[in-house]
Amino acid sequence: MRFDLEMAGFATAPPTDRAQGGLVVSVDQDGDVVVAWVSHTRLDTEALAMVDADRLEAEAVTRFEIVRDAMTSAFDRILTGFGYRIRPNPDGLGHVIRH
Repeated sequence: MRFDLEMAGFATAPPTDRAQGGLVVSVDQDGDVVVAWVSHTRLDTEALAMVDADRLEAEAVTRFEIVRDAMTSAFDRILTGFGYRIRPNPDGLGHVIRH
C-alpha cells in the first residue's frame, strides 16, 4: 500500500517534523492500516481555538475543513481506484484499510 501511495506521488516516510503535517500511515491497535493527512500544527491549533470560541466561520476553521475534505476525498479516490477496500476512520481522520 505504501508503494501504491508513492506511485501516486506521496512521501510515505514518517514526517521528520510531525508539526509540518503531511501523509501519515500507521497501524492502529486492531492491526488495521490507517491512512490520514495531517495539517500543519499552526492550522490545527488556530482552527481548534476558533471552534472552542464558537467562531465556526473563522478563516482558520474554513481552511482546515477545506484541507481535510480535499485530502479525504483524494485518498478515497486513490485507494479505492487502486483496489483497496476502505472505511472512514472512526476518529474522523483518514481511512482504515480493510484486510
